[in-house]
Amino acid sequence: MSGSEDEELYENIDDFRALIEDEQQLENNAGTHYDEFMDENDEEYIDPDDVDLMAEFSDDMEEEPDKEGPVKKTEAQEPEEDQDEQDFMDAIREANNFKVKRKKKSGGYKRVKTVDPELAQLLAEANDAYVRQDIAVAEQMYSEVIKKDAKNFAAFRTLGDIYHLQGRLNDCCNSWFLAAHLNPGDWEFWKIVGSLSNELNHHRQAMYCFSKALSVNPEDSECLYERSMLYKRTGQLGRAMEGFQRLYAKHPFDSELVRELAVLYVDYGKAEKAVEMYLKIYEQNVRKRHFIKSYLEEALESSDEEDVAKKKTNKKPLKNNMAQDEFDSDEDEDYGSIENEPGYLAEDYELNALPKKQRLKYRCIFFDWSSLNILIEVYLKHNGTEPVKAINVVKKCARWIQHRENQIFWNDVTNDSEFDDRRERNANYMSLPPIEHEKKYFLPIDIRVRLGLLRIKSKNVVEAMHHFDFLKAETFEDVMDLYYEVGKYLTEAEKYAEALELLEPLCDIEGYDTLEYNLLLGKCYRALELYDKAAFCYEKIVVFSPENLHNKLTLAEMYYHTKNPERFNVLLTEVVETRKLQQEEKDQKEKNKLLGIDEEGDVDMVQLDTNLTDGNVVHASSGIVNDNSVSAKPLMVNIRPIKTSFKRKRRPEEMENYKKEREKKITSSVVDRFNKLYIYKIGLENGDSNQLSLWIDTASDLVDIFTSVRNLFLKSRSQKFVGIITRARKYHKILDYKIERLAKLSEGENLVDGIPVTDEKVPLDQNELRGLTYDQWFELFMELALIITREQSIDDGLSIIETAEEINVFAGDENRVKMMKFVKFTIISQLEDNTEKVELLRALLNQYQFDRKLMQMFLLSISDGGEESFELYNSRQLQKFFLRHLKAFDSTRFGIHVTGQSAIINVSIVDNPQHLPSPYLSFIYGMLLYSSKGYLAALHYLHSIENRVGSDPIFNLSVGLAYLHRSMQRLTPSRNFQILYGFHYLYQYYQIRSENFTEIEEQEADYNLARSFHFLGLNTPAVRYYYRVLNNYKDERLKRHAAFNLIQIFNQSESAELAEEIMEKYLSV
Repeated sequence: MSGSEDEELYENIDDFRALIEDEQQLENNAGTHYDEFMDENDEEYIDPDDVDLMAEFSDDMEEEPDKEGPVKKTEAQEPEEDQDEQDFMDAIREANNFKVKRKKKSGGYKRVKTVDPELAQLLAEANDAYVRQDIAVAEQMYSEVIKKDAKNFAAFRTLGDIYHLQGRLNDCCNSWFLAAHLNPGDWEFWKIVGSLSNELNHHRQAMYCFSKALSVNPEDSECLYERSMLYKRTGQLGRAMEGFQRLYAKHPFDSELVRELAVLYVDYGKAEKAVEMYLKIYEQNVRKRHFIKSYLEEALESSDEEDVAKKKTNKKPLKNNMAQDEFDSDEDEDYGSIENEPGYLAEDYELNALPKKQRLKYRCIFFDWSSLNILIEVYLKHNGTEPVKAINVVKKCARWIQHRENQIFWNDVTNDSEFDDRRERNANYMSLPPIEHEKKYFLPIDIRVRLGLLRIKSKNVVEAMHHFDFLKAETFEDVMDLYYEVGKYLTEAEKYAEALELLEPLCDIEGYDTLEYNLLLGKCYRALELYDKAAFCYEKIVVFSPENLHNKLTLAEMYYHTKNPERFNVLLTEVVETRKLQQEEKDQKEKNKLLGIDEEGDVDMVQLDTNLTDGNVVHASSGIVNDNSVSAKPLMVNIRPIKTSFKRKRRPEEMENYKKEREKKITSSVVDRFNKLYIYKIGLENGDSNQLSLWIDTASDLVDIFTSVRNLFLKSRSQKFVGIITRARKYHKILDYKIERLAKLSEGENLVDGIPVTDEKVPLDQNELRGLTYDQWFELFMELALIITREQSIDDGLSIIETAEEINVFAGDENRVKMMKFVKFTIISQLEDNTEKVELLRALLNQYQFDRKLMQMFLLSISDGGEESFELYNSRQLQKFFLRHLKAFDSTRFGIHVTGQSAIINVSIVDNPQHLPSPYLSFIYGMLLYSSKGYLAALHYLHSIENRVGSDPIFNLSVGLAYLHRSMQRLTPSRNFQILYGFHYLYQYYQIRSENFTEIEEQEADYNLARSFHFLGLNTPAVRYYYRVLNNYKDERLKRHAAFNLIQIFNQSESAELAEEIMEKYLSV
């Protein structure tokens, strides 16, 4: 067939579309319901009011009655062989004098449609040519048939087969698509057409075909899966979810369907449903394991009882009554393998031990490390996740996978020590039987890393970094993606130095040098003031995204900091010119809209259809390399109807007047409410609960009004604040603000002087917002945070402080920043979790370096004697932090740079001519080493400050205990001398406590000395000092501890009477 004939056949392709009826109701016929999930943001969303826009196709064949009239089946239409057999049987009955079978009456007659002899002959010749592989002749004849009879199914179908042989896949698809409408009941053919349309990236047509197939056969899972995947690919998440839910209901043991459904839930903003789904699977697995364990134990007991009964009575024993309804089964119950049963999983080998009835009841998707990994990812992506709760669930699931579900004592441990060597410090773990110690306690590296990310979400950076340290033990090539993921999270958490440790190794790896990677790296370098490296990153970023003006301005700023004025001025000029052009285009468009002029760049629907479909090469994603079709245009194009809005916009003058009036009303309301706070506060101070509620409600309303001003929240805090309203009027976008700020730099002015302020017609006070000064707003924030914390919720009080920290007018003032941090510390100190307190104190110590009061607060915050405090003392991250500060202090003592020191921020350190060490830093670092059993190193740092704090009792106690613990370590030299030195310092501690303090401290000294003798096994002096604690003092707090220890000593020495006497006197209720 020649090219011209091909064009003639397809030049009126719209006529072929007219053959197709309006099929948009087929979704309802297939039994689908989208009301729960449909969203106007779906790509193919159709407004019910605009449903007529979808009437693109008409199926005349289905709706139009046959012109030859109604047809009813007659005897003439019955098969010839059946009719001959019936006549033969009637003849036999008549010959034997039997009654002839009465023939059924016909319900009428139908005039059989007459086939055009010429058309029949032409179709026969076409079929003959196709059979003998004369493709060109067959194609021409089938085309002639279609011209004479546009509803000939066989011609369209076979013509499509010919196109397929010729590699003209789009022509084949169009021909089959028309053929399918001529035989709409053939669902398998609809499925074939849909698959080919999908391969050609004709998504809308493919969805249409799969829907037609499902309307005929709603149970076909393959069609439903393909259509759901297409919905997902085209952004119709609601319909995709509905499809996968139907598939999951049909195939409840397919883990791939569960994974796809979880991804859709997350993308659609229903991550909580994904969590519920996986937790339900987990609970099913828990019930299955519990039942299998109970069943096997019951079977073993029944077997033992049966053996005993046979020996005694030689009768068949009765079945055990326990869980009889679960365990009993008929004697002919099938106990065979389940491998051939529907939904069998390889992991279900445990179910082979059960009868078939129980196997089917407890069948479920296996919950393994892969399922747990998906669950953690869902938790990380869900904004409403409670991190601590999610961490507890993950740890619980991990224990179940490792068959340690009975170790419930881990629920009370606040860290993740059960998955590393720190578990050996847990007394409950050490008391477990040996078989429990042999179980696995590791975590796969991907799950461990994501558990660390959850710790980041819960603001427990110390524990998170402990997890991330395990990455270094893995082969780098195997965990590069985890390096990137962790670096990204740390950057978002503003832990820039830690993020760089993980991001920098990826810089030379192929595939990681992308826009997103360089943005992360540049952000870290910029925050750490490494401007040379940041400039290098932003140069790459500008190459990747040359149209982004924000990135160009950031690069210009890096050039300024690196003393490169030429590049700075060139880049700034380029951005300013581009911005002017953008503003001119925007103004012109707004002017055209006001005048009612259409844009010249509008593209009509027909042209857009052509742009989307023209071309001879299909997308690479389709997997098809060549398509020799005359046209790549499908019969159904991937275009959705566009709805227009006719809402009239306010004119600029009207909008300006409206804003002025609104601002006046808000200001008047703010001042009025602020004055009421003074009245309510009087009642609040007198303990009136009603006045307290009124004060909180009014203050909360004022804070909401203040935070509703978008201009308050700028991401960059490198500039001073100069007044909200002034900036809001001149700079409508942050981009313009950055341009003006950098322009001021180019003129040689200081950055911290603020942005230039142009003359305004109405002078505005830059020191207030909506009737209140910024000092009044700040005091309101702080007071509200403290009262909310005291009266209602600690979390709500923290959220107010965190919001205040993001406000530029507050963050730009050093005194306000200091006040916010101390108020935040006051609130956090109400929490039981010490981790957040330590993180905030670290930030304060970084800002106010070597401050003694802060170090005292640090010691006070983590010295409550609990297990969590001990874990913090034992933290490697904390040790590194104080070691860097200790080195920084040493660098100021000797005037040299010390490798590994932290940056010197506090330049106004008091002169130290004698080069004395810092007693607080040395003591804190020494105690951190002591907690991690580094006694020798701890003694070194403690002795370095002995001349300055030698009379402090706690110092002497710490040194004495360090010597005693060192003496008890293996391979330690001079053990006896170390013990002597230890008691030398302990007796100094005892003397200071006894002479200079109250009776309470003296009792404490007696107990500590007794406990030291007891620790070494020197029971005689230990008993003497324990009795002093019991007999010489009135305070009861230490007496119980002393009594318990005495009982232990007496039991070991077999003095039961003395132990019983102490027990009855001090430990009996």
